[in-house]
Amino acid sequence: MNSPDRCVFMKKAKKRTGFRAIGCRRLFAAACLALGLLCLVPLVLTSPELHWHIDNYVQPPIIAPAPASKESDLIAFICKWYGRNQPGAVYVIHPNGSHLRQIRARPHQSYAHLSWSPDGIWVTVVASNHAFGHLPNESFEIYRIRFDGLDSTRLTYNRLREFAPHWSNDGRSISFISRGAIHRISDSGHEISRSYNSYIKPYPWGRRVFDWSSDDRRLVIVGTHGAVLYSTNPDGSDLGVLTRAETRPDAVAWAANDEQILYYSRDMLSDYRTLTVFNVTSRSEDTSLKMDAIQDARWSPNSEWIAIKGRALDESEGEHIYLLDIDTGAMNYVTTMSTGDFGGISWSPDSEWIAFSTYPRSGGDSRVFKIKRDGTALQQLVEMDCGIREISWSPK
Repeated sequence: MNSPDRCVFMKKAKKRTGFRAIGCRRLFAAACLALGLLCLVPLVLTSPELHWHIDNYVQPPIIAPAPASKESDLIAFICKWYGRNQPGAVYVIHPNGSHLRQIRARPHQSYAHLSWSPDGIWVTVVASNHAFGHLPNESFEIYRIRFDGLDSTRLTYNRLREFAPHWSNDGRSISFISRGAIHRISDSGHEISRSYNSYIKPYPWGRRVFDWSSDDRRLVIVGTHGAVLYSTNPDGSDLGVLTRAETRPDAVAWAANDEQILYYSRDMLSDYRTLTVFNVTSRSEDTSLKMDAIQDARWSPNSEWIAIKGRALDESEGEHIYLLDIDTGAMNYVTTMSTGDFGGISWSPDSEWIAFSTYPRSGGDSRVFKIKRDGTALQQLVEMDCGIREISWSPK
């Protein structure tokens, strides 16, 4: 090949090489752009601003039906299908075991933390979306659902994790935990305000780490280092130590008479649990009960008894439901049968019945029961192939 032809060939080769380099750079840039868009898709789809605009402007307006009169009080429960990241559903049923109805179920959503409004018309839950559960900012939002399932409203829109929604006694606001603070939101989802700011660890399946008195003014909180904190202002501005337990408190709850609170705590060395009934007026203990385990404790609506889910010191294995008489301090069995692990417990409005759920650890059918507080008249209300760990009886 002579010199001129060689020069022409070299120029063409360099041109082809340049085209290849440009093509590779474009391909690389396109791949990076596609990867970036792919990473942004979950963030866009879970954007609280996008969901708020869709719910308020894109979706057709929801015409809520006229308020239906309730035939009776209801028992709500959460059904969680077995398996990692499996969704769930919210159900209600009449206390006689009839009229089972699903009031909330969405793909990829699981639910927790049931709370009834004082009038028994609405129930709030925390819903999580597992479709993008691998993201570090997965949110847990609060929903308000009507008892018949015909009206459902999302109340919070953010990338945070809300826990333990609880209705005020006047039914006008809902308190919840988010980022270590107690917030209060109106029943329509507006006017969010922060009432107390500190590190508050949320507990699963309805354990209460804060509670309000019946006038919605006095606040008790599970604090750190064995302290139970107390404030006489709704915003927690004068929060101080009400009492200190020798063990670490797990949950706290006001009695309906506003004179006593209960809290149960765990001894880190012996692993025993202690349930204490504390008189707020006299600043003294009325009752102290030591048990091998306490998973939950609920005041009766008339403040005369406490239903306890746990295990007494003389029990070698298995949980039971016990009844603590506040006047006498006596504790008696409510359940004596072996039904597997107990889920949630809840009182009827008249303080005569206790509803509870059971579920097998290895999977299988869960059941919802009701039983009189003296341990008689046990009745199975429903049996379902899912885990029922949370249950709540409507106040009306």
